Amino acid sequence: MTRALTSLRALVVAVCIAAALHPSAGRASTLGDLAASMQPGTFAELTPMNGWNNGGILNPLDVSGCMPSDYITQYSDKAGWDPINQRILYLGQTHGECYAGRFVSYDVGTNSWAELPWPSYICQSGTQSSPCFDHAYDNNAVDPATGDFYYRNYNSLTFLHFHNGSWTKLSQPATQNFQCCSALEFFPEMNRLLFLDGDWGLWAYNPSNGSWAALANTNGANAVAGLPNLPMSSTAVFAHYDPVLKIVLFGGGTHLYKLNSSGVITTLKTPPAALGPTNAVVASDPVGGKFIVLAGSAMYQYDASTDTWTQLAISVPTVLSGLDGVGDGLVSADIPLYGVIMYIKYDNASSKVYLYKHSPSPPVLPFPDAPTNVSVQ
Repeated sequence: MTRALTSLRALVVAVCIAAALHPSAGRASTLGDLAASMQPGTFAELTPMNGWNNGGILNPLDVSGCMPSDYITQYSDKAGWDPINQRILYLGQTHGECYAGRFVSYDVGTNSWAELPWPSYICQSGTQSSPCFDHAYDNNAVDPATGDFYYRNYNSLTFLHFHNGSWTKLSQPATQNFQCCSALEFFPEMNRLLFLDGDWGLWAYNPSNGSWAALANTNGANAVAGLPNLPMSSTAVFAHYDPVLKIVLFGGGTHLYKLNSSGVITTLKTPPAALGPTNAVVASDPVGGKFIVLAGSAMYQYDASTDTWTQLAISVPTVLSGLDGVGDGLVSADIPLYGVIMYIKYDNASSKVYLYKHSPSPPVLPFPDAPTNVSVQ
C-alpha cells in the first residue's frame, strides 16, 4: 500500500512538473500572453489586473488603524505558485500603524487579485498596546503536486496548512527552541516540507504521517547529535526550490548550502551579497535552472551546478528598489508554466507587478495524456 501510494504521488509530481516546464500547456491569459511576448533578460509590467487597486490588495485599510504605509509584504521575500489552480498565493502581515494581515491570491485565468480566508490560528489585528505581531519572512510554500499552501507563524511553532479552502494546524518539530524568523519550502522529490531555523536546525515534515525529522543543525551546533553543523544568519534565512536541478538552495547572510533529493547537503561558496529577507530576494529561473538574486542595486545569476556567481548587466525596474530597497515590500514567485518570475512590489500608489524572463521559452511539445490505468492496491 505504502509503495503504491509513493509511486502514485511520484507520478503526479512528475506530470505536474512536466506541465509546469511547458508553457504550451497553459491556457490563454493576460499573464501568459505577456510572458510569451518577452525576450530573455527582460522585465515587463503586468497590467491591468482586476482587484489590484494600485497595490491596495496588499494594504489592509479595512482594518482599524491601518494607513497606506502599512503593507503585508513587509519583512518578506517570497510568495508561492499553485500550479494546480494556476494562481499565486501569499500570506503576510504589516508593521507600522497597525498589525493586520491578509491572505491573498492572483488568479492567472481571471487576471484577478482576491482576498482568501484568514487562518483563525493567527490573530488578524491588534492595538498598539496589545499588537498581533507577525511577518512572513520566507514562510510561504506550496506543494506543486497538490496546490496545498503552507505557512509558519512568526516567532512560534505554529505551522499551518491550507487545503480546499480551509486551514488546519500541523504537528510541531521537536526542536530545542526557535527563532522568530525562518524559511519554509516544499521539496517535491522528497515529498517533504522543509523548515529552516537559523539557530535551531533544518527540519523536514512528512505530510503522509505528520512526522518531523531533523536534517542538520544550524547555529545551535550539535543540537541534534550526529548531524552536520551549518552556520548562517540567525534570522535572515531562506530556502528555495529549483525544479530544473531538483535541489533546494538555502542558508542566510553569507552562508549558502544546497540539499538534493537524497538528503545530501553541500556547502557552497560565499555569495557576493548577504542573502535572506531584508537583504535580497532569491528566485529561480524555471526554464534554465539558474537562481536569480536581486540584492541592493545589483542583479545576480547563480549556477548551483557549478557554484558560480555572475553579476548581470540588466536594467531592473526602478520601482523594485523603491521604499528602502529590494528588501522592503518586494516578494517573488517562480511561475514554471510560463517560464517567468513574478515580482510583486508595494510602494504606495506606485505599487507594481513585473514579470522577468531569464531564458528562452522551451520548445512547444505535445503534452502527454493523463494516465488512465493507475490504481492503488
